Parts: sequence; structure tokens; C-alpha cells
Amino acid sequence: MMTSETPQTAGSRGAFSRAAREPLVQFLVAGLVLFTANGLLNGEEQQRAQDEIAVTEGRVEQIAESYRLLSGRPPSRAELEALVDDFILEEIYYREAVAMGLDADDTIVRRRMRQKLEFLAEDAEASKEPSEEELAAWLASHKQDYRLPARISFRQILASRDRRGAKATSDAAEFLKALKTGADPENLGDASMLPSALPLTTQEGVAALFGEAFASTLFEHKGEGWFGPVASPFGAHNIFILSQEPARDPALDDVRGKLRADWIEARRRKTREDFRARLRQRYEVSIDWPGVYQDQPAPAGAMSAD
Repeated sequence: MMTSETPQTAGSRGAFSRAAREPLVQFLVAGLVLFTANGLLNGEEQQRAQDEIAVTEGRVEQIAESYRLLSGRPPSRAELEALVDDFILEEIYYREAVAMGLDADDTIVRRRMRQKLEFLAEDAEASKEPSEEELAAWLASHKQDYRLPARISFRQILASRDRRGAKATSDAAEFLKALKTGADPENLGDASMLPSALPLTTQEGVAALFGEAFASTLFEHKGEGWFGPVASPFGAHNIFILSQEPARDPALDDVRGKLRADWIEARRRKTREDFRARLRQRYEVSIDWPGVYQDQPAPAGAMSAD
């Protein structure tokens, strides 16, 4: 049985039919269809790209090379397969952790990412070798940092406190009298673990073996021949200065290795500081200080924020 169409239904259908013939409505409908289709297609492609892990030949060679550097030999096929499988598992875990937001607000992850970014920024500067002119200029502007200290070479004869006790100093004085009258040094003194003679050594080096007071006395001594007794934690010593070398400004070749290392580190530090400054300029920072700190003055050089 056919039902008759009411005037209201016929009017609505006519209005819809007229709207459908409007170019603007047709354009909007077509755009909606294309947008929906694009979302479905690209969404699937993006999901497939996200789910795909491609281990390139270069990556496999890198994994094998890392193993060789650590173990001293290339990995076997079975070992390499296990290493690649571990790399894939690590990549899967990493992607899943990022998808779950586990990397957010993790201090260790944030610090590691900061380090990697700084390493990338510094890499170009670290690979550049300084020229002779640059090294010479660095030495000239930092001469005091590379000044070579005075050195001294000496022979010592010990009167041991462990063996002689309170008599160590007086016995050393007797040794000195004998030395000044031509006695053979080999026949005097007590055996010990200390060197009987020391080649050219800095005051710091002498102090490491015999104590600071002992080293200071030797480097201040101006006379010639045997002198003493000079006290140390081990007893009393008679000393004969074999040779001395005053402090001096170095030639470039004397400190080339240290100069190069310091020059490269200075460039890396400047690159890192410039990189941080450029990044900070891209961000507007605001800090809400706790009440207990609001009245305290900010330290000099601190980054200001409202």
C-alpha cells in the first residue's frame, strides 16, 4: 500500500535537493570525502612506518665494529645475529616507551638527551686541528699556564729515624763531617726504599717522595757541595745537588701536546656556551619561585625570568 507524501516531507526533500545542487555544498562534501580518505590512507602508512624497523647494512657493520673494539676480534655470525636481535629489541622497547610517554620528566633521559645534543653541537669544533699560528697565539696569551717549573737533581744519604731514633739527626751531622773530609758516600748512611739519587724533578715531585718541608729546603738552598742534615718523615738526610734547572717559559714544542688539548677543549667550551645562548633566546622562560626564596637576591650571572 502506498503512502501519500505529506507537504512537509516534500518540502524538506526539495530543499535538500536544491542545496545539493549548490556548488559550495558540493565543494564542501568533496573536500570532506578527500580529507577522510587521506586520513585513512596516510594513517595506515604512518602506522606501518612506525611499526617497521629497518636494520641497514651500515647499522650491522657498526654493531660488528663496536663488538670488535670491545673484544679485540670480529663477532661470529651467531654472535652478530644475537647482537642485532638485541638492537631490534632495544629499538622496540624505546619506541613503546616513547609512545607511552615514559621519557617525559625522566631526569636521566633528559640529561642524556642534553648530552647528545651538546656532543652534536661540539663535534665539528672537536674535529678541527689547530694551526701552528693558532697554537703560538694560544701559548702567548696563556704563557703563565704553561711556564715550566724549576727542577733539581740530587743525591741523598739517610740517617734513618726507624733505626736510630732520636740519634738520627746527630748521626747525620757526623756523616756530613765525614763527607766534607772526603769520605766515600757509599760507606755512609742507612739503606731504605728511597732513591739514593733523583734525576731532575720538580719541587712538587720531590715533595711527593720526601715531604714538602724537605723539598722547600732543597729548592731554597744556594750553596755547593754536601749540606744537611735536612729532616724528612724518614729521618735526617745529607744532600748533594747534582744539577739545577730554573723555571722558564716554554718553547712551543715543549708543550705542544698539552697546548693542542687545551686549545680544542677551549673551542668546544665556547661552542657549547654559544649553542646554549642561541637556544635560550628561542624560549621565553618564567619561574615561580617559592616564597622562602623570593626575597633572596639572585646570584650574579643567573638567568633572569619573570
